[in-house]
Amino acid sequence: MNSGMIKERIASLGRARLAWTAVFAAAAVLGTGSLLPGGEKGHANVPRPESVLKAPVITVGLRSIQDTIIASGSLASKNTSVLSSKVMGRVAHVGAQEGDQVAAGKLLVRIESGEITAQVVQAQAAYNNARMNYDRIKGLYDARASTQIEMEQATLGLETAQAGLNAAKAMESYTHITAPISGQIVEKRINLGEMALPGQPIIKIEDNRHLRLEVTVKEQDILHIRPGMKVKVQIDAMPGRDLTGTVAQVVQASDVRTHSFVVKVDIPEVTGLITGMYGKALIATGSKQAIVIPKGAVVELSGIRGVYIVGDGGKAVFQMVQLGADRDGSVEVVTGLKAGDRIVADNGLGRIEGRTIEAEIQ
Repeated sequence: MNSGMIKERIASLGRARLAWTAVFAAAAVLGTGSLLPGGEKGHANVPRPESVLKAPVITVGLRSIQDTIIASGSLASKNTSVLSSKVMGRVAHVGAQEGDQVAAGKLLVRIESGEITAQVVQAQAAYNNARMNYDRIKGLYDARASTQIEMEQATLGLETAQAGLNAAKAMESYTHITAPISGQIVEKRINLGEMALPGQPIIKIEDNRHLRLEVTVKEQDILHIRPGMKVKVQIDAMPGRDLTGTVAQVVQASDVRTHSFVVKVDIPEVTGLITGMYGKALIATGSKQAIVIPKGAVVELSGIRGVYIVGDGGKAVFQMVQLGADRDGSVEVVTGLKAGDRIVADNGLGRIEGRTIEAEIQ
Protein backbone atom coordinates (compact mmCIF):
# COMPACT_ATOMS: atom_id res chain seq x y z
CA MET A 1 0.00 0.00 0.00
CA ASN A 2 1.50 3.38 -1.09
CA SER A 3 1.62 6.54 0.99
CA GLY A 4 -1.33 8.16 -0.79
CA MET A 5 -3.71 5.38 0.10
CA ILE A 6 -2.56 5.51 3.74
CA LYS A 7 -3.32 9.24 4.03
CA GLU A 8 -6.77 8.77 2.48
CA ARG A 9 -7.58 5.98 5.01
CA ILE A 10 -6.59 8.15 8.00
CA ALA A 11 -8.75 11.00 6.76
CA SER A 12 -11.75 8.65 6.39
CA LEU A 13 -11.41 7.43 10.00
CA GLY A 14 -11.24 11.00 11.29
CA ARG A 15 -14.47 11.97 9.51
CA ALA A 16 -16.28 8.93 10.98
CA ARG A 17 -15.14 9.80 14.53
CA LEU A 18 -16.39 13.38 14.18
CA ALA A 19 -19.77 12.12 12.96
CA TRP A 20 -20.31 9.83 15.94
CA THR A 21 -19.23 12.58 18.36
CA ALA A 22 -21.86 14.88 16.92
CA VAL A 23 -24.54 12.18 17.28
CA PHE A 24 -23.77 11.60 20.99
CA ALA A 25 -23.75 15.33 21.71
CA ALA A 26 -27.13 15.81 20.08
CA ALA A 27 -28.59 12.90 22.01
CA ALA A 28 -27.32 14.32 25.29
CA VAL A 29 -28.85 17.70 24.56
CA LEU A 30 -32.19 16.23 23.56
CA GLY A 31 -32.22 13.89 26.56
CA THR A 32 -31.73 16.52 29.19
CA GLY A 33 -33.73 19.26 27.62
CA SER A 34 -32.19 21.61 30.15
CA LEU A 35 -30.35 23.57 27.48
CA LEU A 36 -33.48 24.12 25.41
CA PRO A 37 -35.57 27.20 26.20
CA GLY A 38 -38.81 26.27 27.86
CA GLY A 39 -37.79 22.63 28.27
CA GLU A 40 -40.36 21.34 30.79
CA LYS A 41 -38.71 17.96 31.05
CA GLY A 42 -35.62 19.43 32.66
CA HIS A 43 -37.63 21.43 35.26
CA ALA A 44 -39.38 18.26 36.52
CA ASN A 45 -36.14 17.13 38.16
CA VAL A 46 -35.63 20.36 40.12
CA PRO A 47 -37.06 20.00 43.72
CA ARG A 48 -39.94 22.35 44.33
CA PRO A 49 -40.30 24.02 47.75
CA GLU A 50 -43.02 22.50 50.02
CA SER A 51 -46.05 24.63 50.78
CA VAL A 52 -46.47 26.30 54.15
CA LEU A 53 -48.37 24.11 56.64
CA LYS A 54 -51.08 25.72 58.73
CA ALA A 55 -51.31 24.20 62.20
CA PRO A 56 -52.41 25.17 65.72
CA VAL A 57 -49.43 26.54 67.65
CA ILE A 58 -49.26 27.27 71.38
CA THR A 59 -46.65 28.90 73.56
CA VAL A 60 -45.83 26.85 76.66
CA GLY A 61 -45.24 28.38 80.05
CA LEU A 62 -44.99 27.55 83.72
CA ARG A 63 -48.13 27.20 85.78
CA SER A 64 -48.95 26.11 89.31
CA ILE A 65 -50.05 22.47 89.49
CA GLN A 66 -50.50 19.88 92.19
CA ASP A 67 -47.25 18.07 92.96
CA THR A 68 -47.90 14.34 92.63
CA ILE A 69 -45.86 11.25 93.40
CA ILE A 70 -46.56 8.50 90.84
CA ALA A 71 -45.87 5.00 92.17
CA SER A 72 -46.48 1.78 90.27
CA GLY A 73 -47.30 -1.67 91.59
CA SER A 74 -49.79 -4.52 91.47
CA LEU A 75 -52.97 -5.59 93.21
CA ALA A 76 -52.78 -8.02 96.11
CA SER A 77 -55.34 -9.48 98.47
CA LYS A 78 -55.59 -8.02 101.96
CA ASN A 79 -56.25 -11.52 103.30
CA THR A 80 -54.50 -14.57 101.83
CA SER A 81 -54.47 -18.05 103.36
CA VAL A 82 -52.17 -20.92 102.38
CA LEU A 83 -53.46 -24.26 103.68
CA SER A 84 -51.12 -27.13 104.48
CA SER A 85 -51.59 -30.69 105.65
CA LYS A 86 -50.69 -31.55 109.25
CA VAL A 87 -51.00 -35.31 108.82
CA MET A 88 -49.95 -37.94 106.32
CA GLY A 89 -52.59 -39.84 104.39
CA ARG A 90 -54.35 -40.39 101.09
CA VAL A 91 -56.55 -37.63 99.70
CA ALA A 92 -60.08 -39.04 99.62
CA HIS A 93 -61.99 -35.88 98.71
CA VAL A 94 -61.27 -32.57 96.96
CA GLY A 95 -64.14 -30.10 97.26
CA ALA A 96 -62.96 -27.18 95.09
CA GLN A 97 -60.92 -26.38 92.03
CA GLU A 98 -58.83 -23.39 91.01
CA GLY A 99 -61.01 -20.37 90.28
CA ASP A 100 -63.90 -21.52 92.52
CA GLN A 101 -65.44 -19.13 95.02
CA VAL A 102 -65.71 -20.73 98.45
CA ALA A 103 -67.28 -19.67 101.72
CA ALA A 104 -65.55 -19.87 105.07
CA GLY A 105 -65.99 -23.34 106.59
CA LYS A 106 -66.40 -25.22 103.32
CA LEU A 107 -64.71 -28.64 103.26
CA LEU A 108 -61.90 -28.45 100.72
CA VAL A 109 -59.87 -31.63 101.29
CA ARG A 110 -60.45 -34.81 103.29
CA ILE A 111 -57.52 -37.09 104.09
CA GLU A 112 -57.85 -40.76 105.02
CA SER A 113 -55.51 -42.06 107.73
CA GLY A 114 -56.08 -45.50 109.23
CA GLU A 115 -53.66 -44.80 112.07
CA ILE A 116 -55.52 -41.69 113.20
CA THR A 117 -58.88 -43.45 112.93
CA ALA A 118 -57.58 -46.27 115.12
CA GLN A 119 -56.29 -43.78 117.68
CA VAL A 120 -59.72 -42.17 117.92
CA VAL A 121 -61.44 -45.54 118.41
CA GLN A 122 -58.91 -46.51 121.09
CA ALA A 123 -59.27 -43.18 122.90
CA GLN A 124 -63.06 -43.42 122.80
CA ALA A 125 -62.97 -46.93 124.32
CA ALA A 126 -60.61 -45.79 127.06
CA TYR A 127 -62.90 -42.89 127.87
CA ASN A 128 -65.98 -45.10 127.97
CA ASN A 129 -64.23 -47.48 130.36
CA ALA A 130 -63.08 -44.60 132.57
CA ARG A 131 -66.60 -43.17 132.61
CA MET A 132 -68.12 -46.47 133.72
CA ASN A 133 -65.53 -46.87 136.44
CA TYR A 134 -66.12 -43.34 137.64
CA ASP A 135 -69.88 -43.78 137.72
CA ARG A 136 -69.48 -47.03 139.74
CA ILE A 137 -67.06 -45.50 142.25
CA LYS A 138 -69.19 -42.37 142.52
CA GLY A 139 -72.26 -44.47 143.40
CA LEU A 140 -70.34 -46.38 146.06
CA TYR A 141 -68.80 -43.18 147.41
CA ASP A 142 -72.20 -41.56 147.75
CA ALA A 143 -73.36 -44.66 149.66
CA ARG A 144 -70.24 -44.40 151.83
CA ALA A 145 -69.05 -47.75 150.45
CA SER A 146 -65.77 -46.49 148.89
CA THR A 147 -62.89 -44.41 150.13
CA GLN A 148 -61.84 -40.88 149.23
CA ILE A 149 -58.71 -42.22 147.52
CA GLU A 150 -60.74 -44.50 145.24
CA MET A 151 -62.97 -41.59 144.29
CA GLU A 152 -59.97 -39.40 143.47
CA GLN A 153 -58.38 -42.17 141.39
CA ALA A 154 -61.60 -42.66 139.41
CA THR A 155 -61.88 -38.93 138.82
CA LEU A 156 -58.27 -38.71 137.65
CA GLY A 157 -58.76 -41.70 135.35
CA LEU A 158 -61.81 -40.09 133.74
CA GLU A 159 -60.00 -36.78 133.21
CA THR A 160 -57.01 -38.56 131.67
CA ALA A 161 -59.24 -40.54 129.31
CA GLN A 162 -61.10 -37.34 128.36
CA ALA A 163 -57.80 -35.60 127.50
CA GLY A 164 -56.69 -38.57 125.39
CA LEU A 165 -59.99 -38.56 123.51
CA ASN A 166 -59.74 -34.82 122.88
CA ALA A 167 -56.22 -35.21 121.52
CA ALA A 168 -57.27 -38.03 119.19
CA LYS A 169 -60.24 -36.05 117.91
CA ALA A 170 -58.03 -33.00 117.37
CA MET A 171 -55.70 -35.13 115.29
CA GLU A 172 -58.69 -36.46 113.38
CA SER A 173 -59.86 -32.90 112.65
CA TYR A 174 -56.61 -32.31 110.78
CA THR A 175 -57.81 -34.80 108.16
CA HIS A 176 -60.61 -32.34 107.26
CA ILE A 177 -59.20 -29.15 105.72
CA THR A 178 -61.77 -26.36 105.53
CA ALA A 179 -61.66 -22.82 104.17
CA PRO A 180 -60.69 -20.37 106.93
CA ILE A 181 -61.87 -17.37 104.89
CA SER A 182 -64.30 -16.66 102.08
CA GLY A 183 -62.56 -16.09 98.78
CA GLN A 184 -61.30 -17.61 95.57
CA ILE A 185 -59.11 -20.68 95.12
CA VAL A 186 -56.07 -19.36 93.25
CA GLU A 187 -53.81 -22.37 93.62
CA LYS A 188 -54.31 -26.11 94.20
CA ARG A 189 -51.30 -28.39 94.50
CA ILE A 190 -52.87 -31.77 95.24
CA ASN A 191 -55.29 -34.11 93.50
CA LEU A 192 -57.63 -36.91 94.48
CA GLY A 193 -55.78 -40.09 95.46
CA GLU A 194 -52.41 -38.45 96.05
CA MET A 195 -50.53 -38.73 99.34
CA ALA A 196 -50.60 -35.68 101.58
CA LEU A 197 -47.52 -35.03 103.69
CA PRO A 198 -47.19 -32.98 106.89
CA GLY A 199 -46.28 -29.36 106.10
CA GLN A 200 -47.10 -29.70 102.42
CA PRO A 201 -48.94 -26.59 101.04
CA ILE A 202 -51.97 -27.80 99.13
CA ILE A 203 -54.41 -24.90 98.60
CA LYS A 204 -54.15 -21.11 98.46
CA ILE A 205 -57.19 -18.87 98.99
CA GLU A 206 -57.37 -15.12 98.36
CA ASP A 207 -60.10 -12.77 99.52
CA ASN A 208 -60.70 -11.07 96.16
CA ARG A 209 -63.33 -8.71 97.54
CA HIS A 210 -60.85 -6.71 99.61
CA LEU A 211 -57.83 -5.76 97.54
CA ARG A 212 -54.97 -3.33 97.95
CA LEU A 213 -52.44 -1.82 95.58
CA GLU A 214 -48.88 -2.41 96.72
CA VAL A 215 -46.53 0.14 95.15
CA THR A 216 -42.85 1.01 95.50
CA VAL A 217 -41.91 4.57 96.39
CA LYS A 218 -38.47 6.19 96.16
CA GLU A 219 -36.78 6.99 99.44
CA GLN A 220 -36.79 10.74 98.73
CA ASP A 221 -40.60 10.64 98.48
CA ILE A 222 -41.44 8.36 101.40
CA LEU A 223 -41.47 11.17 103.98
CA HIS A 224 -44.42 12.79 102.17
CA ILE A 225 -46.64 9.71 102.64
CA ARG A 226 -48.48 8.74 105.80
CA PRO A 227 -51.25 6.23 106.64
CA GLY A 228 -54.76 7.54 106.12
CA MET A 229 -53.95 9.71 103.08
CA LYS A 230 -56.43 9.63 100.21
CA VAL A 231 -54.81 8.87 96.86
CA LYS A 232 -55.97 8.48 93.27
CA VAL A 233 -55.60 4.94 91.92
CA GLN A 234 -55.53 4.00 88.23
CA ILE A 235 -55.65 0.34 87.12
CA ASP A 236 -54.14 -0.46 83.73
CA ALA A 237 -56.95 -2.92 82.94
CA MET A 238 -59.55 -0.15 83.48
CA PRO A 239 -58.27 2.83 81.45
CA GLY A 240 -60.03 6.12 82.02
CA ARG A 241 -61.43 5.12 85.40
CA ASP A 242 -60.04 6.59 88.61
CA LEU A 243 -60.51 5.02 92.04
CA THR A 244 -60.03 6.62 95.43
CA GLY A 245 -57.77 4.63 97.72
CA THR A 246 -56.47 5.06 101.25
CA VAL A 247 -52.88 4.55 102.37
CA ALA A 248 -53.14 1.63 104.81
CA GLN A 249 -49.50 0.96 105.56
CA VAL A 250 -46.04 2.33 104.87
CA VAL A 251 -43.63 -0.57 105.31
CA GLN A 252 -40.71 0.75 107.34
CA ALA A 253 -38.12 -1.37 105.58
CA SER A 254 -36.13 -0.29 102.54
CA ASP A 255 -34.96 -2.42 99.63
CA VAL A 256 -31.19 -1.92 99.82
CA ARG A 257 -30.79 -2.56 96.09
CA THR A 258 -33.36 -0.07 94.80
CA HIS A 259 -33.57 2.30 97.81
CA SER A 260 -37.35 2.12 97.72
CA PHE A 261 -40.15 1.43 100.18
CA VAL A 262 -43.43 -0.48 99.85
CA VAL A 263 -46.67 1.43 100.38
CA LYS A 264 -49.98 -0.47 100.64
CA VAL A 265 -53.10 1.34 99.43
CA ASP A 266 -56.56 -0.06 100.19
CA ILE A 267 -59.03 0.32 97.33
CA PRO A 268 -62.83 -0.04 97.26
CA GLU A 269 -64.52 -3.23 96.10
CA VAL A 270 -64.83 -3.11 92.29
CA THR A 271 -66.14 -5.91 90.10
CA GLY A 272 -63.56 -7.24 87.66
CA LEU A 273 -60.42 -6.53 89.65
CA ILE A 274 -58.06 -9.48 90.07
CA THR A 275 -54.91 -9.87 92.13
CA GLY A 276 -51.81 -9.32 90.04
CA MET A 277 -53.26 -6.52 87.88
CA TYR A 278 -50.92 -3.58 87.42
CA GLY A 279 -51.79 -0.08 88.49
CA LYS A 280 -50.41 3.15 89.87
CA ALA A 281 -51.10 5.43 92.79
CA LEU A 282 -51.05 9.22 92.33
CA ILE A 283 -50.21 10.73 95.71
CA ALA A 284 -50.69 14.51 96.01
CA THR A 285 -48.07 16.17 98.19
CA GLY A 286 -48.51 19.93 97.49
CA SER A 287 -48.10 22.30 94.55
CA LYS A 288 -45.28 23.22 92.16
CA GLN A 289 -44.51 25.18 89.00
CA ALA A 290 -44.42 23.00 85.89
CA ILE A 291 -45.01 22.97 82.13
CA VAL A 292 -48.27 21.34 81.06
CA ILE A 293 -49.26 20.74 77.42
CA PRO A 294 -52.30 19.19 75.70
CA LYS A 295 -52.09 15.44 75.16
CA GLY A 296 -52.87 16.13 71.51
CA ALA A 297 -49.49 17.79 71.09
CA VAL A 298 -47.54 14.65 71.94
CA VAL A 299 -46.30 12.55 69.02
CA GLU A 300 -44.47 9.23 69.05
CA LEU A 301 -41.73 8.43 66.53
CA SER A 302 -40.12 4.98 66.66
CA GLY A 303 -41.27 4.55 70.25
CA ILE A 304 -39.91 7.95 71.34
CA ARG A 305 -42.34 10.54 72.68
CA GLY A 306 -41.88 14.18 71.78
CA VAL A 307 -43.40 17.34 70.35
CA TYR A 308 -42.80 19.51 67.29
CA ILE A 309 -41.23 22.83 68.25
CA VAL A 310 -41.62 25.76 65.86
CA GLY A 311 -37.99 26.86 65.57
CA ASP A 312 -36.05 29.48 63.64
CA GLY A 313 -37.68 30.48 60.41
CA GLY A 314 -40.91 28.76 61.46
CA LYS A 315 -39.50 25.29 60.77
CA ALA A 316 -40.91 22.31 62.70
CA VAL A 317 -38.28 20.48 64.77
CA PHE A 318 -38.95 17.23 66.68
CA GLN A 319 -38.07 17.54 70.38
CA MET A 320 -37.98 14.51 72.69
CA VAL A 321 -39.73 15.04 76.05
CA GLN A 322 -40.16 13.17 79.33
CA LEU A 323 -43.77 13.16 80.46
CA GLY A 324 -45.18 13.16 83.97
CA ALA A 325 -48.71 12.72 85.29
CA ASP A 326 -51.87 13.04 83.19
CA ARG A 327 -54.00 16.03 84.17
CA ASP A 328 -57.52 16.02 82.66
CA GLY A 329 -56.67 16.13 78.96
CA SER A 330 -53.21 17.57 79.54
CA VAL A 331 -49.91 16.08 80.57
CA GLU A 332 -46.98 17.40 82.57
CA VAL A 333 -43.63 17.77 80.79
CA VAL A 334 -40.78 16.90 83.14
CA THR A 335 -37.90 17.58 80.74
CA GLY A 336 -37.49 18.66 77.12
CA LEU A 337 -39.34 21.98 77.04
CA LYS A 338 -38.86 25.41 78.59
CA ALA A 339 -41.15 28.36 79.10
CA GLY A 340 -41.59 30.34 75.89
CA ASP A 341 -41.22 27.40 73.49
CA ARG A 342 -43.78 27.34 70.68
CA ILE A 343 -45.11 23.89 69.81
CA VAL A 344 -47.56 22.37 67.33
CA ALA A 345 -50.69 21.38 69.24
CA ASP A 346 -51.98 18.77 66.77
CA ASN A 347 -50.37 15.31 66.58
CA GLY A 348 -52.50 14.21 63.62
CA LEU A 349 -50.42 15.95 60.95
CA GLY A 350 -47.95 13.11 60.44
CA ARG A 351 -44.20 13.69 60.14
CA ILE A 352 -43.77 17.41 59.64
CA GLU A 353 -40.14 17.91 60.64
CA GLY A 354 -38.59 20.58 58.49
CA ARG A 355 -41.90 21.95 57.27
CA THR A 356 -42.60 25.65 57.56
CA ILE A 357 -45.41 26.19 60.05
CA GLU A 358 -47.96 28.98 59.90
CA ALA A 359 -49.89 29.37 63.12
CA GLU A 360 -53.64 29.00 62.71
CA ILE A 361 -55.89 31.62 64.21
CA GLN A 362 -57.72 29.89 67.09
